[in-house]
Amino acid sequence: MELRDWQRQLKDKIIQYAKEGFLIALNSPTGSGKTLFSLLIGLSVKGKVVFVVRTHNEYYPVYRDLKKLNSSMKFSFIVGKSTACPFASKDVDSEDINCKYCEIRNAIEIGIDKSPLEKLEELKKEAIQKGFCPYYSLLEATEDADVIAITYPYFFIEKYRSLLNIDFTEYFIVIDEAHNIDKVGEIEEKVLSDFILSMAIKQSRSKEVKSILERLREELKALVYPDEKYIKLEKIPTLTSDELSILADEYEELKKENMKLKKITRIYLGSVLRFFATYSTGLFIPFSFSNKIVLKTLDISQYYSILNDERLSILLMSGTLPPKEYLEKVLGITRKILYVDVEKEVKKKLTGSYECRIALDVTSKYDLRSDVMWKKYASYLLKIYYQAKNHVLAVFPSYEIMRKVMDLVNVNKIVEDERTSIDEIIKIVKESEEKIIIAGVARGKITEGVELTQDSKSLISDVVLVGVPYPPEDDYMKMFSQKIADKIGGKYRDFLIAIPALIAVKQAIGRAIRSVNDHAEVWLLDKRYDSLWWKKNLNCFNSTKIRL
Repeated sequence: MELRDWQRQLKDKIIQYAKEGFLIALNSPTGSGKTLFSLLIGLSVKGKVVFVVRTHNEYYPVYRDLKKLNSSMKFSFIVGKSTACPFASKDVDSEDINCKYCEIRNAIEIGIDKSPLEKLEELKKEAIQKGFCPYYSLLEATEDADVIAITYPYFFIEKYRSLLNIDFTEYFIVIDEAHNIDKVGEIEEKVLSDFILSMAIKQSRSKEVKSILERLREELKALVYPDEKYIKLEKIPTLTSDELSILADEYEELKKENMKLKKITRIYLGSVLRFFATYSTGLFIPFSFSNKIVLKTLDISQYYSILNDERLSILLMSGTLPPKEYLEKVLGITRKILYVDVEKEVKKKLTGSYECRIALDVTSKYDLRSDVMWKKYASYLLKIYYQAKNHVLAVFPSYEIMRKVMDLVNVNKIVEDERTSIDEIIKIVKESEEKIIIAGVARGKITEGVELTQDSKSLISDVVLVGVPYPPEDDYMKMFSQKIADKIGGKYRDFLIAIPALIAVKQAIGRAIRSVNDHAEVWLLDKRYDSLWWKKNLNCFNSTKIRL
């Protein structure tokens, strides 16, 4: 097949460096053909590829581009038990499923002959009729596949990696959306909230279990704060070993009952038990966040040490890849890196364009936040919405600011929350006859996961940055910065504040630029964007300055 100019120019160089043991870091914009290119590189270097992505929705481009390269090559993919089980609802945790009670544990030989998620739905329908397990069948299908798609946990987290019968040294490993890998630790975080405890009480049969959970609920309320930032806690609610044993017995009974009924729903008692099991390892620290207790770890090296295994051929890629120094100092990559910024290498723009407007009369700066400021932001959003050619994406630094502003915006809107489904948003937007403001938080589901296109063109015409999405300088940030202080030296603000904010802004803009033909209006609603650093890094030197 015919390659694009940049792919032809860089292919041989990258193959050579990969064969010499370099980790490849590829920074190339959305719509430039990274997926196909990385498959081509991987198949040339090793003959087989493991493609590591953030979400199951990202499996399809890998399948599609492999078929473009070579339709006879075998593709396979992995999903967790909770996604593959034909008896399970969407919010089930894999540990809620006890396979030993299941009648259809056997695997059959399968081939992936259509879109991965379509194939998964087909397998789940056939599984009950024909008596086989989609999860184990997909695991077996990896054994003779040329390309395997997996999600982050199966590569970065040892307990999930060990579930796979994959020798990663035999494959070329592509890690997509690699600007996200610094969040891998969040996968193992555990949460204890009033909602989880309330649901666990509701589901429990035993009065003794209900009594224990009610006490935990009261203790939780006395410990947490409503603030949307991480506040270190000195203690958590307590459970004796006898109480843990009572809860564990109840959990096993609920799992058994679910499997007998062949209707597996989330067992909230399992979430409670996993919270305490994680805390007992001593590797996680409790923080209050928005009336919940969240267990977080400061030791991120456990997830990224695999990147330094020189037996592995690895390519990191993203449209907003952090700089090489960030990969080395924050993620701790010590092996040789070939960092390729494609547009700089080929001295050519590879994707669509955007115009910047910077508002000088608003800011989300903490000491200037007020009801008056939120009204100004709402006025800007209404003004932008009425002049927009298509849908508007509004991105906020936090849920709190988003709620305060969007409550004042009374037009067609979708506002992200914890229950937001990406598939549902896509369906609503594509079926809508009127334009919509889609409101989300930086680094959230919408800004990282929504692909709103039709006929290869973006359905978003305007992107609005409502304030600057700097990560909060809370207790977790301070503790983490102290832990890696010897590596980052005096560049704390650069590595942990400025670069993550820049990546979040670029990701938001990227939602509207999905191909070389897309053009977007970008509204930077904060006077702090009117600085040399922001204008240089966003390529907004010719921006228009605006006021209400």
